[in-house]
Amino acid sequence: MIKQNVKFTHNSFEYYELYVTSKTETESIYSKLENFKRTKQENNNIVLSFADDCGLDYIEKVVDLVKGISNKLGLFLHSIKSNDTLKVSNVLDVVTTDFPFSKSSRHIYNKTIVVNEPIRSGVRVQNDGDIIVASFVSNGAEVIATGNIHVYGELRGKAIAGSAGDKFAKIFCAKFNPELISIGGIYRAIDTKLPGNLLNNFVMVSLDEKERLKLEPLSF
Repeated sequence: MIKQNVKFTHNSFEYYELYVTSKTETESIYSKLENFKRTKQENNNIVLSFADDCGLDYIEKVVDLVKGISNKLGLFLHSIKSNDTLKVSNVLDVVTTDFPFSKSSRHIYNKTIVVNEPIRSGVRVQNDGDIIVASFVSNGAEVIATGNIHVYGELRGKAIAGSAGDKFAKIFCAKFNPELISIGGIYRAIDTKLPGNLLNNFVMVSLDEKERLKLEPLSF
């Protein structure tokens, strides 16, 4: 039985993060892990990450559940990410771990949802995963994804990708003219006219190595 925290002294460790809140349903956890099993590459590590609203009793139930699902699906539960409220060294023999490198993880998500209709003003579309919008997003509308956002029409509203903190998330837009964009909690309101190489063009939004929003025109 391991009793000490795992520590990392370099940034080469890569893992997939399963984020859980006190409102996360059992079916959602199983669905995410099944989807991960179908799409994952080799030699990936799963790390559980709990929101601050999760008590220890709840965390123990989730860890026991994830251990069982992982054994059934042939996945590897590596550890639990420590936070301000999780002070124990391990939970059910799964160690708690400090991860000092914010861009070393990718999140485990639900399946991608596809929205074929226009997203009009006042409408919010959310998914714990990727969102593909086959039409346009109006002013006053919001698209919020814990994963990536793809808009194949015009983006005039708000696009918030990586909403649970995923710094790898991206926004792809065929006609770029948004009110606001965000990746992994880094926001930018578009309150001035965009340069000509970005406005109404195909653009990819991501974070650079210093976690600054990067807007890149794409050409095909």
